Amino acid sequence: AAGLERWFPLLGAPAGAALRARIRARRLRVLPSERYKELAEFLTFHYARLCGALEPALPAQAKEELAAAMVRVLRATGRAQALVTDLGTAELARCGGREALLFRENTLATKAIDEYMKLVAQDYLQETLGQVVRRLCVSTEDCEVDPSKCSTSELPEHQARLQNICEEVFETIVHSYDWFPAELGTVFSGWREVCKARGSEALGPRLVCASLFLRLLCPAILSPSLFGLAPEHPAPGPARTLTLIAKVIQNLANHAPFGEKEAYMGFMNSFLEDHGPAMQRFLDQVAVVDVDAAPSGYQGSGDLALQLAVLHAQLCTIFAELDQATCDSLEPLPTILRAIEEGRPVPVSVPMRLPLSVAQVHSSFFAGEKPGFLAPRDLPKHTPLISKSQSLRSFQGAGCWAERRRNEERPPRRPRPVQRTQSVPARRPARRRPSAEPRPRPKGFLRTSSAPRCRPRTGASASLPRKPSVPWQRQLDQPRDRDQALGGTHRPVGKLAELQCEVAALREEQKTLSRHVESLSTHIRALTEQQEQLRRQLQELDSRLRAGTSELDPEGSLPRTEGHRLKTLERRLTEMERTQVQLRDAVQSLQLLPRISESQSQPLSPKAPCINGDTT
Repeated sequence: AAGLERWFPLLGAPAGAALRARIRARRLRVLPSERYKELAEFLTFHYARLCGALEPALPAQAKEELAAAMVRVLRATGRAQALVTDLGTAELARCGGREALLFRENTLATKAIDEYMKLVAQDYLQETLGQVVRRLCVSTEDCEVDPSKCSTSELPEHQARLQNICEEVFETIVHSYDWFPAELGTVFSGWREVCKARGSEALGPRLVCASLFLRLLCPAILSPSLFGLAPEHPAPGPARTLTLIAKVIQNLANHAPFGEKEAYMGFMNSFLEDHGPAMQRFLDQVAVVDVDAAPSGYQGSGDLALQLAVLHAQLCTIFAELDQATCDSLEPLPTILRAIEEGRPVPVSVPMRLPLSVAQVHSSFFAGEKPGFLAPRDLPKHTPLISKSQSLRSFQGAGCWAERRRNEERPPRRPRPVQRTQSVPARRPARRRPSAEPRPRPKGFLRTSSAPRCRPRTGASASLPRKPSVPWQRQLDQPRDRDQALGGTHRPVGKLAELQCEVAALREEQKTLSRHVESLSTHIRALTEQQEQLRRQLQELDSRLRAGTSELDPEGSLPRTEGHRLKTLERRLTEMERTQVQLRDAVQSLQLLPRISESQSQPLSPKAPCINGDTT
């Protein structure tokens, strides 16, 4: 799982040149997207529980890979924005008001926010910083302001140059509100609303600053090649200039002046004070959702099945090393992963909302949680929803019970003797039907059965097939029933005998054609050998003619006998090649006949079913 990491020597490079790389091979099996339905549902409704359970058990690299896979899957399903909003709010609660730790640790929330901002803000970065950063990468102007790294005479010029460049970069950023991504604006607005509801409204701009500048804009200035702003890492001089610009912009966003640790940057404190209000206005602007703005355009689609397969592989690797208690707390996710791995239907269903205990734990973290079931205000006006069998059984049961109580109080009736006046033909004794009236019971008789006697309960019918309760069992039962129905049909015996005779005749014809093909193959081999001999003779004559060029006449004509022999050999060789091509075509046509006869010789019953869309 960790892969291979070592130095690889570079071919064609100077001696000692090597490249250090980490290589990991992974076999990924991508199933149809509907096979990952339960996994996608669990991730959609229970991502907070999953992140909370896996957070303390994963290293930094595994957190980065898992967060990236979760963001890509949920972005395809439309839930990535909610994921980032909830994880950022949980990160705020975890830090407990310590602003210096916001989005500075290797957590799932930090990695998920990084991946989400790279996905939705790539065009924004190109539009805002692309031009100025590419110009600085090829610039030769020196902006070093550390006295220990440059001469004292050049220091004022370098300071003024750095201040001008920082001014240009800052103006570009604060005027980028018009094309700022609406998805990030919604996330920032959600964070500020949560902070306001918790009574710490001042933390809202800190969350925006820590995510937008600390995790996106300043890293893009510091390493433009990682964000697609430059084709390669800049040279040492431009890289130092970009580092100083990133320091200034980050301190301006944090409202933190330079101190004794970086005293050589103290001349920029006046720049920070002058542009502090403009930075605050920008942070407020990007955290406001414009309800009248048009929705963002189509940004392309991803392969959802591939992303779910990547997530499934990562979760299987994680759960293989996870302790049993954590696995049990995340049920039914382990069961879903095993079912997908084994290629069988998932035997569990995913609850579509958080359980009560988990909802209580996370209620302080997430704002704007949708309520569960709300009963309508006029619910008492409606009768309970019961089936017809239940209602009839209850009402008829009550009536029969009352009638039985009245009948038990009556004295038992004695049957009257019946006198026949005419004779009847002899027949089988008729089955006695039970009388509707209750039979006399002895004293002290107690009825222990609770079921009403007036209407017996109907059991399961043996003649009607029982409909399965799950859809995949219905799909498995349908082919079996169809095969049983086909097995019971009657096939004509005469038609079957005819088909068997045709099959025998076709087999005999196939044997004859096979022998013919073998004889033709032998003939072709003989012709090929003869052709090779003629080719060798032709080459011999050609070499002899080239060696005897000195004996030719002045007009350059060949000897009559040798030229005639050469033309004869060429003509024979051409005829043999033509004959060989004709024989090869005949062999190919004969080889196709057995396949046609085999396909015709398969006995097919009439009205045979089409399976998997293939025609009969």
